[in-house]
Amino acid sequence: MKRPGTSPLVSVIVPNFEHAPFLRERLRSILEQSFQDFELIVLDDASQDDSLQVIRDTLRDHPHRLIRNPVNSGQPCSQWLNGLRHATGRYAWIAESDDTCSPLFLERLVRALEEGCVLAYCRTTSINTQGDPFSTDFFWPDTFDPVRWRSPFTLGGADLCRAYMARGNVIANASSVVFRKPDDSLLAALEQAVAGRRCTGDWLFWTLYLMRMGGSVDFESEALSSFRFHEGTTRSIASRQKETGRFGEYSTAIATILRITRPSPRWHWFEVATSGDWDWLLNEYLLQYRPSLSEKLFLLIVHGPLRLGLYVRLLQCPALRRRYLRWPTA
Repeated sequence: MKRPGTSPLVSVIVPNFEHAPFLRERLRSILEQSFQDFELIVLDDASQDDSLQVIRDTLRDHPHRLIRNPVNSGQPCSQWLNGLRHATGRYAWIAESDDTCSPLFLERLVRALEEGCVLAYCRTTSINTQGDPFSTDFFWPDTFDPVRWRSPFTLGGADLCRAYMARGNVIANASSVVFRKPDDSLLAALEQAVAGRRCTGDWLFWTLYLMRMGGSVDFESEALSSFRFHEGTTRSIASRQKETGRFGEYSTAIATILRITRPSPRWHWFEVATSGDWDWLLNEYLLQYRPSLSEKLFLLIVHGPLRLGLYVRLLQCPALRRRYLRWPTA
């Protein structure tokens, strides 16, 4: 923890909503960091489980601030922004309450920030409810480049966004990121960008942050953070109604990211689509939404550049088109 009477180098922000079964492990993973120059801010989004008791028991002997919403916000990124407004550190770490990490996490990533980067993040492993890793070494950014994230690298933040963010969110787990705290004007812009977004707020947050901040991103290829996949995670919740909203979010997020990252984005969607980098969206549309035949033909819940791109991709690739049309409907 930070020394009394001094400003912390890092503000650790823990947004929580009903993650009582995982909170103790999350908080212990923070307290046991080899790097200790940090303040701890815990935000509870009106949990109705035992979260508050777990927080108080675990942090009884440790300095911290606990901020509790009287009403659930329903938007994960709103808690990020709330934590950042209370943060006093130079850097911020949004440590999601159901994840965990190596004791060396902060030490390794803060080192890159102190050397001049504006954001540092690491490879993550996926773990189950019990904390056991899944059998495959799957890391979401590998979907878009199977080599890039296998080794450490430093890359301009705008270059990372222009090369990859229109394809998918390659900074997919906030718990794996430490970044320079944004100023008030950027915080206001981020708040506007993520307002009302349940599924794509983080995607827009990191894209706008890096495009506005400039500077470089450092990536650490050792898996120092673990993302916990369970039934309560945002990305695991599926119903046709929610999937309609999710694909609407994807459509507007991609259109916004194209505008943010490219001064003239008119044809960039064509390049992304024909490279196959939106195939993951076609697969999710089939598996999660399970469209009827008419919904397959007209892509009714998708719009903007994403809809155009998926049509182009289906016309371009006969094998993909046949599989798409044959897939069982709802």
